[in-house]
Amino acid sequence: MKSLSEIPRPAGSLLSHSLRFVRNTMQFYEDVYHECGDVFAARIPGLGEWVYVCSPDLARAVVSAPLEILSGGEIESFSLSHLLGKGATSHLDGPVHQERKGFVCPHLNAQASLPFVDDFRRIAERRIAEWPLGQPFPLVLELQKIALEALVTVLFKGASPDEVRQLADAYETFSFKGLRSPASVHPSIQVDLGPWSPWGRVKKRQRAVVEAFSREIETRLAAIDKPEADGLIPGLARARLKDGTQLSREVILAEVLDLLFQGHELTGNAMTWTLGELLANPPVLARLRQELAEGGERYLEAVIYEGLRRRPSNLFTSVRQVKQPFSVGGYELPAGTLVAVCIPALSMRDDLFPNPRSFDPDHFYGKEIPAAVWSPFGDGPHACTGRDLAMMVMKTGLATVVRRAELKLAQDEVRPVRVAYYYEPNKGLLVTVEKRL
Repeated sequence: MKSLSEIPRPAGSLLSHSLRFVRNTMQFYEDVYHECGDVFAARIPGLGEWVYVCSPDLARAVVSAPLEILSGGEIESFSLSHLLGKGATSHLDGPVHQERKGFVCPHLNAQASLPFVDDFRRIAERRIAEWPLGQPFPLVLELQKIALEALVTVLFKGASPDEVRQLADAYETFSFKGLRSPASVHPSIQVDLGPWSPWGRVKKRQRAVVEAFSREIETRLAAIDKPEADGLIPGLARARLKDGTQLSREVILAEVLDLLFQGHELTGNAMTWTLGELLANPPVLARLRQELAEGGERYLEAVIYEGLRRRPSNLFTSVRQVKQPFSVGGYELPAGTLVAVCIPALSMRDDLFPNPRSFDPDHFYGKEIPAAVWSPFGDGPHACTGRDLAMMVMKTGLATVVRRAELKLAQDEVRPVRVAYYYEPNKGLLVTVEKRL
């Protein structure tokens, strides 16, 4: 068994790795996979040392490892729980994590999401009607807003459109001017010197979003005994843990804020990337429009999965931290090692996806690829809690844009750039609305 130090690494210096990473992150990981094979290690400033696996068999080994060997819960160096609150499902591990998912998932699955489709459509139609005609604008910001309002609509079931917009606006301000601040992830500058200091501004926005969301949570809990009280928040409040206790208000708030953080940017980014690919591939767009006109959605789902494959918004899934020595691919990883499934590499394997650089929804149309082989939502116990909801938002949002607007790309080069925690198209993917349909 070989040691961690013997795992292949990309050629060149740390500086050259960093420059390649910054220039085109997804291309960097694809290239390193071709250089090094199914297991490689890399150190990137700001991310630290990671081991990546890039084959279906090794991905299965990672996601199926016992929890006492590989931990899938909160990794402190990447945690925002000091701002979002502690105790959300994604921060937990083992039986406690599974117990909580049992409370959360029934409110986010496909069956629970279906009644909100008309709400999602109305949100998208209202936003599209506000897009300027003939003037370039960054599409990613608009689709993130659609995703955010859609998620708030589900999490605060029964809220009026005005209440949804107010909550979405409060969270958007906190997210863009608080969570994205360098002070949020660098403890050395987390000193509150008032409104003129970076951390002081972050904390001010945190207090504002906590106040707004706590108020809405309390409104729902005050009516919890009414027969019509339904949805995630009443469901969490009614839940009884195995030890007989209930979830605190603070934990319910943390769950809501964490779901918004985990969901709205990734969902908005995924819609943006997919629309960018559709605009660059007119025959695919025409086929999709034809299917939508006929009332079908099988091809739409294939288009979304192909967008997630071709343009991942996150550079890894199924992140684990080694708790006890773990063997993978002939190498033994010591405790403390961070290991992840490298989704950009898996997505570009030609043995899984023939001609992987093409945007071809037939990679998925009429096929079922097991999550253990490839999944943008992760696999195993820590697979994405809101996968079904995200898919429903993307299907409704993309279908509405394709039906209601004729868009044109307004930039030549499109490549992924890191914006805070995720990967967006450079310039936000500039498009123009040629006409509304």
